[in-house]
Amino acid sequence: MLPRPTHPYDNASKNHEQNSLVVNGTMRFCMAAIYQQARPFTFEQVVGQNHVKDVLVAALQRGRIGHAYLFSGPRGVGKTTTARLLAMAVNCEDKDPAKRPCGVCESCQLVRSGNHPDVTELDAASNNSVDDIRDLREKVRLSSMRGGKRVWVLDEAHMLSRAASNALLKTLEEPPDNLVFILATTEPEKLPPTILSRCQHFRFRRLSEEEISSKLERLCKEAKVKAEPSALSLVARAADGAMRDAESLLERLLTSGETITQHMAEEALGLPPQERMQELARYLSEQKLNDVFSLSAELYQAGFAPSSLAEALLKTLREALIAKVQGANSFKLETPESDLLRVIHALDDELERFSKRDNLFALEVALIKANNALTNNVPQAAVGDTQALQSQTIQAQPTRQVPQSNLPDFDPFSKPTQQKSVVSSQKSEVNEQQSVSKSQLRPVETNEQPKAQTAQPPAQPPKQPPAQRKQQDPSNELPFSWHEVLTRADLKLKAFLRPARAELVESEIVVRYEATHKFHFNQLKINQSNFEELIYQLYGNAYSIVIQGEGETIRKKW
Repeated sequence: MLPRPTHPYDNASKNHEQNSLVVNGTMRFCMAAIYQQARPFTFEQVVGQNHVKDVLVAALQRGRIGHAYLFSGPRGVGKTTTARLLAMAVNCEDKDPAKRPCGVCESCQLVRSGNHPDVTELDAASNNSVDDIRDLREKVRLSSMRGGKRVWVLDEAHMLSRAASNALLKTLEEPPDNLVFILATTEPEKLPPTILSRCQHFRFRRLSEEEISSKLERLCKEAKVKAEPSALSLVARAADGAMRDAESLLERLLTSGETITQHMAEEALGLPPQERMQELARYLSEQKLNDVFSLSAELYQAGFAPSSLAEALLKTLREALIAKVQGANSFKLETPESDLLRVIHALDDELERFSKRDNLFALEVALIKANNALTNNVPQAAVGDTQALQSQTIQAQPTRQVPQSNLPDFDPFSKPTQQKSVVSSQKSEVNEQQSVSKSQLRPVETNEQPKAQTAQPPAQPPKQPPAQRKQQDPSNELPFSWHEVLTRADLKLKAFLRPARAELVESEIVVRYEATHKFHFNQLKINQSNFEELIYQLYGNAYSIVIQGEGETIRKKW
């Protein structure tokens, strides 16, 4: 029997010289395989997963080990580690069941090194054929070579083919007495129900940031490297509940041999500085769009991807919302919870667009929509979404009282033609309401005109150069509609026009901007020619254009 090592992790103290390097005259651990060096020897050293450890330890002490186990959960949370510990425990040479696995006996050392003759680990992703499983069935009938139990660990069990799963089913139903099967998978729903019903299923959860940070701090102390708590928290957050990922990220930081700072962690992980993201979130909450775009452009020029900036900003706003709700002492914003929630939803809806266009313009559009969410300026439906547009129109217009006698009786079992007539009558009612609302924007005429006329949309005038535009007859002009302008504008121009208020004053389209929308006003001045071209396409030269904002007035007459 081997003597008990003085170091808790894999005889690290005994092999210190061959698993170390010298940095600045100081001995450092060589972390080429830190996740292997930090593998637990006992169940007590396993981080988290108490609901799994307690059941397995109780079963070992009572001698009630099952013949088949299924460990499921996300990657890097301890499934394979627990399977090896169970294999060590059932073959441990310690006479006290409460101390198994001891981690120091010869059998435990052989399992840990992967050289135990009775413990076999098989990757189902590369051994998933029916022939592989038949070969496995022949091998499991062999007796134990060291007198303990034979343990088969089948990793990525969901990768087994249907024929292989059926071949394995027979062995799971009638296993030998000295055999223990341990199946590990990240997708248990892909396994056949017949296999699930014959295994003791343990679900592994994601580890918390506190649990991961605690172990990372212990590893830094073993490596004699100082680390800032904020840096370890950042690594733990980036690992997303996976201890193995956290240890791999820590490995990149420990190789420098210097004190691990938050700045080092951000650079190693490729994340934007947290201070700058908090500054960006504060600018956005205060609706300082000029500062928002200036800072975002600066971070973009620094090499950060727009999608990474949007995700980092989203996480920062989420932290601010949680801190505001829970009263934590972390980063906070004065913005109300409801406004923060709208901003988060607006940014989250834009994240999927970065897969098509990951550039600064996509980031600016996302920030504009997030800013509009603070002002309750909800974007309207897309041009092609006719149902959504119709629904918005019905909700915006006042409801007219229609005599009950004029409504046809609704029969759910009537013919489709009858139902169609009801829908047609409703649509005509909506169109009538729209024509009434549009006529209210027209100049008031002294001569009485019949109000029952229905405006027919004439064909759009052909696009003409400015020098060739001719004066049109005002009697043929279209009724002005700001909704039509926003609908026909492209995405970029629409973003700058949406915060404005527009009305028809005599023969002038007046577009006004409040002081809080200085950015949109300046951007419209830059894109003034595009806006003028859009108005001419819709209404010809019937209306002049007046743009007002920040004490400045811009006029355009044809």
